[in-house]
Amino acid sequence: MSAPNLSSTAELPCGNVIPDGQPTVHNGLSGLDSAFKPRAYQLEMLEESMRRNIIVAMDTGSGKTLVAILRIQAELERCPPGRLVWFCVPTVALAIQQHKALSTQLPAFQARVLSGADNVEFWTEQWIWDDVLKGINIVISTHQNHPSSRILRDFYHTSQAEARPSILGLSASPVVNSKVANLGLLESNLNAISRTPKIHRDEMLQFVHQPEVIKLVYLPSGPECIAPQALENLKKVYESLDIEQDPWVIKMKSDPSTCNARALQKAMISNRTYCHDQIKGLYDRALAVHQELGSFAVDYYIRQCVAKLRRGAAEGSFFIEGLEHAEKIYLRRKIAEGMVFEREDCPLESHHITPKVRALIQCLREVDSTTFSGLIFVRTRVEVAVLSHILSIQAPWFKIATFVGESGFSGRRHTVGDLADLKNQKGTLDDLRLGRKNLIVTTNALEEGIDVSACNVVICFDRPPNLKSFIQRRGRARRTASKFVIMFEDNGLHSSAVLAWHELEEEMRRTYMDESRLFQEIQRLESAEETIDRELLVQSSGARLSLDDAVQHLYHFCAALPAAPYVDANPIFTFEERSPVGDRKSISAKVLLPNSVDVSVRSAWSKSSWITEKMARKDAAFEAYKALYHAGLVNDNLLPLGHVDQAVDEAYGAVQKRPSIVKVSHQIDVWPSIARCWQDSNHIYGSRVKITGQGQVRTDMIMVLPIKLPEIAGETELYWDQNTILQLVVDRETMIIPPTITASAAQITFLLLESVFRGRMDYGRHDFTALFMPSTGVDHLTWLSSHSGAMKADELCDQDVGRDIGLVRDLSHSGTLHILQDVKYASLKETLSVQHGSTEPSLLDKRQWQPSGVVPNCSMQLGRADRDQCVLMEVKRLPKRADFLHPVPSGNASSAKQSGLQWLLANQCEVGRLPFSYSRFALFVPSILHKVQVAMVVDSLCKTVLAPLKFQDRSLVTTAISASSAHEATDYQRLETLGDSILKNMTSLTLMAEHLNYHEGILSHKKDHIVSNSSLATAAMRTGLDQFIITTPFTGQKWRPLYNSKLAATQSERSREMSTKTLADVVEALIGASYLDGGPTKAAACLEIFLPDVPWSTALRASHILYGLYDLQVPVSTHVIEAEKVISHDFKLKSLLIEALTHPSHYGPSTSSSYQRLEFCGDAILDNIVTTTAFAQKPPLPAHKLHLIRAALVNAEFLGFLCLNRSISISRFEALGNESQKISTIDVCRPFYLWQSMRHASPTVCLAQQDCLARYEIVHRAISSSLAHGTYYPWTALARLGPPKFFSDIVESILGAIYFDTHGSLSACEYFLEHLGLMPYLRYVLDNEIALLHPKEELGQLANQDKVRYVLGKEGEEGEERLTCTVVIGERPILKVGDGLSTREVQTRAANESCNILRRDRSIMGNRGSREVAEAVTTNRQGEDDETLSGDGDEDEKVEATGGAEYDSDEFMTADEY
Repeated sequence: MSAPNLSSTAELPCGNVIPDGQPTVHNGLSGLDSAFKPRAYQLEMLEESMRRNIIVAMDTGSGKTLVAILRIQAELERCPPGRLVWFCVPTVALAIQQHKALSTQLPAFQARVLSGADNVEFWTEQWIWDDVLKGINIVISTHQNHPSSRILRDFYHTSQAEARPSILGLSASPVVNSKVANLGLLESNLNAISRTPKIHRDEMLQFVHQPEVIKLVYLPSGPECIAPQALENLKKVYESLDIEQDPWVIKMKSDPSTCNARALQKAMISNRTYCHDQIKGLYDRALAVHQELGSFAVDYYIRQCVAKLRRGAAEGSFFIEGLEHAEKIYLRRKIAEGMVFEREDCPLESHHITPKVRALIQCLREVDSTTFSGLIFVRTRVEVAVLSHILSIQAPWFKIATFVGESGFSGRRHTVGDLADLKNQKGTLDDLRLGRKNLIVTTNALEEGIDVSACNVVICFDRPPNLKSFIQRRGRARRTASKFVIMFEDNGLHSSAVLAWHELEEEMRRTYMDESRLFQEIQRLESAEETIDRELLVQSSGARLSLDDAVQHLYHFCAALPAAPYVDANPIFTFEERSPVGDRKSISAKVLLPNSVDVSVRSAWSKSSWITEKMARKDAAFEAYKALYHAGLVNDNLLPLGHVDQAVDEAYGAVQKRPSIVKVSHQIDVWPSIARCWQDSNHIYGSRVKITGQGQVRTDMIMVLPIKLPEIAGETELYWDQNTILQLVVDRETMIIPPTITASAAQITFLLLESVFRGRMDYGRHDFTALFMPSTGVDHLTWLSSHSGAMKADELCDQDVGRDIGLVRDLSHSGTLHILQDVKYASLKETLSVQHGSTEPSLLDKRQWQPSGVVPNCSMQLGRADRDQCVLMEVKRLPKRADFLHPVPSGNASSAKQSGLQWLLANQCEVGRLPFSYSRFALFVPSILHKVQVAMVVDSLCKTVLAPLKFQDRSLVTTAISASSAHEATDYQRLETLGDSILKNMTSLTLMAEHLNYHEGILSHKKDHIVSNSSLATAAMRTGLDQFIITTPFTGQKWRPLYNSKLAATQSERSREMSTKTLADVVEALIGASYLDGGPTKAAACLEIFLPDVPWSTALRASHILYGLYDLQVPVSTHVIEAEKVISHDFKLKSLLIEALTHPSHYGPSTSSSYQRLEFCGDAILDNIVTTTAFAQKPPLPAHKLHLIRAALVNAEFLGFLCLNRSISISRFEALGNESQKISTIDVCRPFYLWQSMRHASPTVCLAQQDCLARYEIVHRAISSSLAHGTYYPWTALARLGPPKFFSDIVESILGAIYFDTHGSLSACEYFLEHLGLMPYLRYVLDNEIALLHPKEELGQLANQDKVRYVLGKEGEEGEERLTCTVVIGERPILKVGDGLSTREVQTRAANESCNILRRDRSIMGNRGSREVAEAVTTNRQGEDDETLSGDGDEDEKVEATGGAEYDSDEFMTADEY
């Protein structure tokens, strides 16, 4: 297949061919607001192109390329995989820029450039094209060297109509000259009709500013422009060439073959060889430079060419394609050696340049260079290089750059006379856009198509050759009050050239007049008056909507939509001309709302046709708002839901007005009702209570109550001292107790309590609410008689009393109670000597007194002492605590003193007959009764408020109602974290299933109300949950025995204060407990109890409802297939995936709803997965760790990084070789990232993506390393990355789409998160100690009580400022950091470095500082313990009592208090 037959590429499966004969690019990548949307005239052209083949004829700078991008996106999304869009452009520079624009704007589709530089003329085999185009969606190619018209003529027009691709042409000037016939020829060739915005042309003219056209006249060059010596020398070199000496001729003569003979003959006749042409070309260019620019210019030009030639020879870089080595040497010798300059340089004087250049310089001197941005068009590449040099000398106040064409055609020859350096111009356009350059000298390379920042001055150094060039160049001056300067020579009025120019100028003037008249006509028609009476009346509220206020209402509705960066939420109005009525035109309007609005009401047409656009706009707005009202998106007051919804606003008002502390019911006291049951109950129940411990005497008792004791699950630990822990077990089974034994049980209870709480007993009362008796079958009276009273210690002599001896009472010290440990016999003399020297004569310290003999452990056989001996009793003081449910604080001096061993004189003590194990049980009674009380509170709650749930594991309820302030064994914090996640997840699913057409803004508004603390606190008080919440800590203070006669008395209603957060937390904790006890179904049942007004849906039901909302069959494009691969999920509902990938800025014929609803749901699902996984970790994580994990893994920066990081490899073939027999292809794998799948139509999104990718390249290795094996969460690096929110939105929306596509499968969602990298990092966090605390929070902790301030500033030059942040703790500046990209980033980095400084400073303090800190902590803890243990009557203001299950425990107690 030969090169001329390359037109057969039309046989390739093309979806859309876009020939761009005289194109213009406005890809929107510069100077745009962050909020962006297509303009109405652009949408008009897009809709027209979807109906037929058209050539879009719009002014330069009006945004034709955006029309093409939207059209390409729509075509690729609706066509099957394997189809192509072929974009034809005239220049390589334009092809490269269009490739950048398309790749940036449509990253989901693969695009590539094909030009002469790719040696496509040698791709003569079909397999080469098949490989190169494999996986490609868009091809951008040049057509200067490819016969596009022949492709259309020989293949397009001869093919079947249904097989022909669609065609879209883009041009600011479809006619090169003023001949209208050329337009018809172009339309016929492209099978398209030329179209320009009609209905919205006034809008287009408002955005396209026409510059002022200025004629700059210059005088002809005079005789003073004398040729310099350099030009004369070059002329001599050229004229002295002898073709016989040319190396090529010599070579041809040495090989007299037939072929060489013909070539030699042709060269000799024409007197032309490669070397000859190079020197002639240099001389011709020099002559042109001399004529146009002057003697200085040609001297500079020749010098630069010679210097370049010599430099290339010295460096070995002298390269002219096609020349042999001998030819290069010959060429270099002829030019370099023949050009001798008299002096090194030539100073620039005014007479050394032409009047034309002088006129240009004078023109530039008259403009303001501070606001200047301009182009100078010249004819040749040489003039670009030389004129820019002259201007840099004569006008140094300008920042000058150059730009020439970049044709990469393989047949283009490098020449000696070309000074252009293409490498130096790669950033020229960006420099102009950013203000680093303000004047570009260029050829017609910037005349068409290239995206050039709008200029305020455009100068044509030569007259535009035709109307096309005039229009294209004029379009570059797009700023307001810009100037378009055309230079021409004043060489007489009768010159034929001037006459031709006047004809062209007249055509240009008519063009201006036509546009002006059109705009004036449109304005005149719009001033016509039209009226009609039509309104929408809401009977319930009396609200009215008329045509006059419909537009304002519609804009207000759009303003209430969820705000999204890079999105203009205003409605778009388009107009269409209908069949005219008589001689009057007829216009209908269509309004398009943002894609966050449900598709059923997203667009509306005017009901009638109108003369003016303004009335058609009102009509369309009226119909749209009426549809919104009937769809329930506007309330009866005709105001948007979610913004001013009355019910929700009232609820939010309540949230704002409700105080953080409210009065609630006092904690329920179960004992009065039990006391009354003693009179009413027919049965008495007993429950076995066992206290055991390793090496301890087991105590089995029976607790007697008039009701069945609810279940107290598991063992309860009782902390006797720092080294001894006992276990309390209450059997589930109860026994019926005969009423006859209650009297003796009451006496036994009195005996037990009186042994340790003598000072707290009401003597004469035996009507205890809870009775206790031994579990053995002994006779109660016998038991009482044998265990009542006490004996002197001396009376124990000669008795085998065993180990379980009663408490020892020191009679010499108010009857202080002790526990007997051992005995010893000491001499009387030794004892008396100690007594007289001690303030406590009966107390001897074992550490100071070393006994000579110890009674064996097996028993205590106390023999009678000799006359000269006394009996000493080793004892340990009985604990004064009554709270044995909490560990004894370590380091407590009082506790240590009490636990020490002491010696007492036996003759000053008495020993109780009640064994110590029973007295110890009596000490445990307050703790036992507290556990019973909690169990009864839980039982009452489960039988009332939570009755429908039928809890199996009531320990979950116990945990859920225990506030952290209560200091119970467990509190609700972990369950609250879980319940909060469950609540938000089920709320999101329910709202989405219940309101199928609500946008994310309304859903979020309603969800925030449902899950608010105010709403949940109200639910808690409404259901009576508040009375069951345990907030007061059990400390054992103020406890007194419980008596029926006192408790049965009528008690006044009491209340307490509680924070609304605590109320809400308990509700969430109960939701979490319900979920653990019975899964999502029981959690939903729990929600129905507390929030009955919400029609709760289970996850399964909600997913089924939402699954049925989406289309089963939609066109599947390459974009969808690649997205599924990178997501690792094969969607049954492709429409779900398409919606999940659609940014709110997306527009077009195939636009689905935006991803916002799915992202709303996906956020809750992600939170639920992370929370439940972390909650299930063994051993259980504390609540604060759960919160840290949620904050670290469910945040936009982390998800944004995962989105940027997730990719797959896709194959792409590249062709190698430059000859047909050497052409080969190589498979090059390229990454395809998840973020590239997002559909959008905003150039500002592209800018945000590109900026973020640049930051990603800098920080991604550090972040990846930290996530893989770091010990610190990379808060600082993630803040530096600062991904825009749409990166994380995509992750969450995909998660929501997978959830609904799989009918609510969390495992499918976890599979996606596994591939994304979130689940592996979650496991890493759970298995390792990772510092997750945010640096700002950590700094606040390190600062202790000092205030931390972040002082922001700026540094750097204007336009390139960066933020600085100074951290001040108290009044001490810690450090200052700079180079900040955002407030969040610079503050995070400053906080992190400040933490490092503080940690380093503290480590330098050494052991002394550590000891000081340890002592401070110990003192603080001891103070806290003392405060807890030394409460008095005033403590009721801070700590509330919990009924009768507490008692006082002062630091020093008298014997009566025992």
